Amino acid sequence: MKLAEGRVRQSFLIVLDACFLSLSWIASYWIRYWITPLLGYPVNRFEPYLLGLPLIITSWLLIGSGLGLYRRPRELQGIEQIRSLLKLTILGLLVTMSISFIFREMEFARSVVLVSSLSNLVFLGLSRAIFRRIEKKIKAEGGDGVKALIVGAGYAGARILQKLQDHPTTIYRVVGFLDDSPDKKNFSIGKARVIGRLDDIKKVVQSEQLEEVFIAIPNLPHERILRLVMECEGLDVDFHIVSDLFGVLAHETRIELLEDFPIFDLNSGRTDRSYQVAKRVFDLALALPASSAFFLTYPFIALAIRLESKGPVIFRQERVGQGGRIFILYKYRTMSVDSPAYAESPREEGDSRVTRVGRFLRKTSIDEIPNLLNVLKGDMSLVGPRPEMPFIVEKYQEWQRKRLEVMPGLTGLWQILGRKDLPLHENLEYDFYYIKNRSLLLDFTILLRTIPALLFTRGAY
Repeated sequence: MKLAEGRVRQSFLIVLDACFLSLSWIASYWIRYWITPLLGYPVNRFEPYLLGLPLIITSWLLIGSGLGLYRRPRELQGIEQIRSLLKLTILGLLVTMSISFIFREMEFARSVVLVSSLSNLVFLGLSRAIFRRIEKKIKAEGGDGVKALIVGAGYAGARILQKLQDHPTTIYRVVGFLDDSPDKKNFSIGKARVIGRLDDIKKVVQSEQLEEVFIAIPNLPHERILRLVMECEGLDVDFHIVSDLFGVLAHETRIELLEDFPIFDLNSGRTDRSYQVAKRVFDLALALPASSAFFLTYPFIALAIRLESKGPVIFRQERVGQGGRIFILYKYRTMSVDSPAYAESPREEGDSRVTRVGRFLRKTSIDEIPNLLNVLKGDMSLVGPRPEMPFIVEKYQEWQRKRLEVMPGLTGLWQILGRKDLPLHENLEYDFYYIKNRSLLLDFTILLRTIPALLFTRGAY
């Protein structure tokens, strides 16, 4: 039953994509047709475009399937999905050009191919947004959702419960925990409680008709994990192993053979000098035009801040940058002038330190526009871990200082995927993921994901 439902959802998304791809291809032709007077030369007949439509749609769908765009979404699915869409756009553009070259009767105008490929990136992203919204609404109204079990009621289990409850695209119904610790008997976290021991897993999976199991005991022996999985063989339940910090850092691995023994080759996360130069050029190319927003809006925002409360318009604060270097961070002041300069940021609505104007600025992230000055100065990048205050960095353990190896950013994974009601230093897994996988493509993907996060002001206090 569950497998059939998954196939129905997958088929619906494929049909939705096919409709959007067809719309994009046809609309691109007519746009080119309508702007003929501006270009001064006509476009060829419509028939070749109509003839090539099935082949082009099929090619794009097959490439998308190969890139995993029709699999079940995971925790970082938004980031991975946009990266896959960018790859699909590039590959789809090449395939469309190849079709035009190979089949003479399907000669396409380059402008139509280019416009349709770029619009496909937007339309396919839109189709996924529509699909997720419909699916989540149906599940919410029907009280349905993905039924899940967490093995381990410790810190890792609590964090997984938190992440599942806050999942941006999927409604999870956590039925409870399994834990062997005697002190965890009848223990509960929120509404989820310990409902048995690890040996009860098969009985619980069957009785609750579970779909997913998260093993959140980092030091659980491999043999025990394998036994848990084997006990549930044939029950159509997916297992996820929640790795410890080392597993997070080793997210991107490559399996090789040393003689006849399999080994994991971990990505070191180091980047060459060319990437650093390209990233700086990337930052300046976007920050320079974006900084005009600061100078254009400054008089109006400054007036609003000063009318409500006395004090400086720009808030200056020491932060720790790359390599532990201290720099001055610029933001619009959002709190009363008598608020402590160095204290944890508000994590819930109604914080008395925040002014009325400040509440609006924080909700819309306008207060961070002056950060662009830090980007231009070279203290920060557009994308990277958020810079922390010195008194918090002083308490870092050695492994936590790894986030200081890269330049801090104006936005990052934590801003678009993490929990804003947790302190910055409790969302470090996102920083480590970025450090291990950073690239210009990932930076661009995060910037794209930042736009809807700002529009819907998700989790901003």
